[in-house]
Amino acid sequence: MKKLILSLVISLGLLLSFGGNALATTSQDVTVTATPDYLSITNTPDSWTLNGITGEGFIFVNTIYYSNPLGDTNAPSATVLDSECRFTAHNPLGAETCDLTINCSDFTGGDAVMVNSNDGTNGIAKFGGYCWYSGMTYGNKVIMKTTGSEKLYSLGLAGDADLKWGAEIKTRLNSWASSDPSTATITIIATAH
Repeated sequence: MKKLILSLVISLGLLLSFGGNALATTSQDVTVTATPDYLSITNTPDSWTLNGITGEGFIFVNTIYYSNPLGDTNAPSATVLDSECRFTAHNPLGAETCDLTINCSDFTGGDAVMVNSNDGTNGIAKFGGYCWYSGMTYGNKVIMKTTGSEKLYSLGLAGDADLKWGAEIKTRLNSWASSDPSTATITIIATAH
């Protein structure tokens, strides 16, 4: 009887081993994950009042106003410092390494209407604008045009990195008749590095 049971166990084992080959997998799936690289930029703060950081918020003709937290009429150092830059651009974690361009529209509405000269100089009803970033030589500041400005930062801002930057506006030569405010928009553009 023991021999019969042993024979049955061996036979069953052989049968299962042959059956296992019949159930073998002939294909296998592979999960492929595609995480997109994307361009993104944020900026804080999102507003600036000319002569309103340390000043009273009213502007004068033929005057340069800086987005310098140390003083509205204080130019940055020869090598721009973090403390002299009002704005912080942030490239989010996972975003593509990017370069930054800064454009500035004309001032419209109100009485301080000014057209961007697009060459950094002011004139009758025209303003000039520049931008810079922390660590750069201030003398190499970049003209802010209404469109098509040169890149401010072309070194590739990595994902989860910040860039401290600032701007300046030189107001028009002719005076205005009232204190109705005008507004312009500074636009930060991220492009692939």
